[in-house]
Amino acid sequence: MFELKIDPKPGSNCKDDAERIIQAIRSGRDKKLLSILDKALKDKKRLHIEKRFVDARHGKAKVIFRFDFLTEEEELKRHTALISDTMPYLGKKFNVAADRPVIVGFGPAGIFAALILARYGLRPVIIERGSAMAQRIRDVDSFRSGNSMINPENNIQFGEGGAGTFSDGKLYTGLSSGIKGFVADVFVRHGADKSILYDSHPHIGTDRLRDVIVSIREEIIKLGGEIFFDTRLTSIEQTDGKITGITVENNSVSRQIRCSNVILAVGNSSRDTFRHLYSSDIRMESKPFAVGVRIEHKRRDIDMSQYGIDTADTSDLSAANYKLVVETSNGRKLYSFCMCPGGEVINGISGDGQCVVNGMSLYARDNENSNSALLVPVDSNDFGDGVLAGLLYQEQLEHRAYEATGDCKMIPVTKYKDLKSGITGNFEYIKPSVKPGYKACAFDGIFDSEILDTIDEGIRLMGKKIKGFDNPDSVLSAVESRSSSPVRILREKDTRVSVSLKGLYPAGEGAGYAGGIMSSAIDGINCANSLAFSLIKT
Repeated sequence: MFELKIDPKPGSNCKDDAERIIQAIRSGRDKKLLSILDKALKDKKRLHIEKRFVDARHGKAKVIFRFDFLTEEEELKRHTALISDTMPYLGKKFNVAADRPVIVGFGPAGIFAALILARYGLRPVIIERGSAMAQRIRDVDSFRSGNSMINPENNIQFGEGGAGTFSDGKLYTGLSSGIKGFVADVFVRHGADKSILYDSHPHIGTDRLRDVIVSIREEIIKLGGEIFFDTRLTSIEQTDGKITGITVENNSVSRQIRCSNVILAVGNSSRDTFRHLYSSDIRMESKPFAVGVRIEHKRRDIDMSQYGIDTADTSDLSAANYKLVVETSNGRKLYSFCMCPGGEVINGISGDGQCVVNGMSLYARDNENSNSALLVPVDSNDFGDGVLAGLLYQEQLEHRAYEATGDCKMIPVTKYKDLKSGITGNFEYIKPSVKPGYKACAFDGIFDSEILDTIDEGIRLMGKKIKGFDNPDSVLSAVESRSSSPVRILREKDTRVSVSLKGLYPAGEGAGYAGGIMSSAIDGINCANSLAFSLIKT
């Protein structure tokens, strides 16, 4: 294993990281490394990058690469091991005479659960309440341009790819799982940039992620899977504690699907589904989550503070990232989440009477602003007891934000300096990026005073960690309320089956077992493997 440090250079235009490394070795002074490179290429070995990260600890950013040289055979062995570790039941005979497994939801958990089952030859049936990608993009773009109202079944939350389709396509997770490599490999083989295999903070970019998801869908269909879009789950049928089927609705027409195994991967915004599960005595519990705002800064200001260089001047670096957490004097924490360098804030509502924000970045991350969620953890001390208490708290907060603007197309915004002192419509230095529109509002009618105090003090403390983070002109948008699910659908630890309904596999973010694209995909894979194991012929 070798390590190379590269100083970002203005005007650098290397096509990819392998080219960048080879160019740096050939132009450098390390004769030993140059000799190793020449011998490796002569022996028909390829440069294999294990890790890329940025070291900016000393005020000047350096790009660090760790790499090796591998033969084609060595690379093939690695890939074969990746698949066998992720899909341990390849080659097994399954009870295919049983009902085909059903997957509800085609976000990251549902996509990867479907892919695994399809590769096992189990021909899954997938239902997704939103539309296929092309129609979903048209509906979302029409809303964002102000030409139409929100479609409650097809929006930034619902539709092919889930909420992650309109995000940054971030794959970073704190989970320590060998399946991460498999997920990234699938994305690359379906069109994502290969840098996600080794980048310390990998991202696909929402513009590229859309094509990648469609490509994965096409593989699932070729392997015998079926996908029904614009089809909403309305009920789960059961007898003696076992699933016997589900009822779905498409264009106001209901039909039943006979099944005995369902992976439920509905995402964290399917509140009607949560209410149906609760009324059907499916065991659930309220869980802590977090609420807060989106903060926007000039991308250049964050770049200079983090890297000491404007990333617009070099292709060696993409827009700067950050991850922050502080504890305020009232004992509460404020932390950054889903940071979108060079991105934009998006209106994430999924129905009338709501105001919800999220963040999104394209692959290039070259927009004028960078943004991040700033979240305050909340629990039953804030929203009370009861399985759906957190869900109700979410809804109330989003409705307060809606009442502040009176228009679900308008997101409430304010400057940091005006967070507690009043409102202003003068956004000169940093212009809010959210579409289709925004309105300057007082936030004291949206958040409880303790939450507002935490955000206010927390930003000031974060300004001690990143110069300029507490810029008085920083723009805050409300509310960020859907970073994770307010409920958890209880399941057995080993089998991942619902503790109250045999054949139901709660999966992903909506079920309360993941938070983000990568962790949701991993959970979907694990649920698919558990389901497949139950169908192995004995």
